[in-house]
Amino acid sequence: MKAIIATGFGKLHFHETARALAAAGVEVNFLTGWVPKDNQTALVDLLGKFLGEKHLATRMAARQIRIPGATVTPVAWVEVAGTFVKLIQRTRVIPLDLAYGMEFRVAAWGSRKYLKNADVLLVRSGAGQSGAIQKARKNGMAIVTDHSIAHPAFVHTALREEFARFGLPAGYDSRADLWKLVLRDCVDADLLLVNSDFVKRTFVEQGYAADKVRVAYLGVREEFFDLKRDYRIDGPVRILFTGNFDIRKGVRILLEAIRKCRRSGLDVRLELMGNLGNGAPCLQPGDEIFFSHTPFAPLTQVAAAFAGADLFVFPTFAEGSSRSGMEAAAAGLPIITTENCGLPLQHGKSAIYVPVNDAGSLAEAIGLVSSDEALRTSIGRNAMRTVTENYTWRQYGRQVAAYLKEAVERRRG
Repeated sequence: MKAIIATGFGKLHFHETARALAAAGVEVNFLTGWVPKDNQTALVDLLGKFLGEKHLATRMAARQIRIPGATVTPVAWVEVAGTFVKLIQRTRVIPLDLAYGMEFRVAAWGSRKYLKNADVLLVRSGAGQSGAIQKARKNGMAIVTDHSIAHPAFVHTALREEFARFGLPAGYDSRADLWKLVLRDCVDADLLLVNSDFVKRTFVEQGYAADKVRVAYLGVREEFFDLKRDYRIDGPVRILFTGNFDIRKGVRILLEAIRKCRRSGLDVRLELMGNLGNGAPCLQPGDEIFFSHTPFAPLTQVAAAFAGADLFVFPTFAEGSSRSGMEAAAAGLPIITTENCGLPLQHGKSAIYVPVNDAGSLAEAIGLVSSDEALRTSIGRNAMRTVTENYTWRQYGRQVAAYLKEAVERRRG
């Protein structure tokens, strides 16, 4: 079977998908933007400084997929055009959502000439309009749309009040240009591929046909497997947060819960490994007593942080299936989160779930888990076994390959 992956804009997981599908025996053509050569690292990082993206070369190096069965087709001009749109948006000449929509329209339009000589198109939601899906259909291809966050209507409702608290628009409005593109791609597909049962539920609640939705939780790199072995807490309670410190991820609630714990006498510390993002305004004077921040860290340092932390706390408003949460689970860290995290974990057995937007309940959960070594050990080890036994990239590749085959068979009748 031959598949084309059209990624649109952004990083996400598609280079990993391409490798996993190739390992599963699918012949893959990976459509992406500019793929820098090995000797262009300094140039890429220089451009990254201009664009405000640190360590850009390290992130872009992931596009160099070197595995038998996979080829990479760079469409550099599309990325240049999209970056130009982004720079214009910074001047406030065009609204942010319209700029995002324009980026994806350009990516879709630029992909059309390559959508041939394959059985199926796996397209990121939003990157299939401007004639891309239409062209693939004309050339006899089945369509699988990959969507990796809850339905935008759900996210918009979940975030509306929280973003208003900070004077920000909630975003994810289904009427906005980008999300119109995303939802059209979801409707136009033969199958919709999502990354958690939670995401599937939000689509079904919005009227999407359940029999068109297929779930495949993303794989986790083996470097994160079984890192946490010692569940004793001899000093401060060390909470780890990885990725973007984002309002959508409940960082205000997390900080409020930690302050509550500290006022009650529990010495809780929070380490962020990632970007501050739009969550920076949630920090208050005095938080530096318990808050530390590492903007960028190599994999070895992140793995060491997973091994050394006591808890992974992630009170998110809406996800697809949190990659940070999956990595923490694979490492064996005890996890406290919300059901909207989308993890394949059971409350009380392999994770502790708390209500969304409830700092009091979160503080109680942190206190409970911090005081019970047996509970920490139990949920941490159960989470580790759940993820490492069921959610590797090899398993993901085989599962998605089966869905692609199903889409082709459905299309051909």
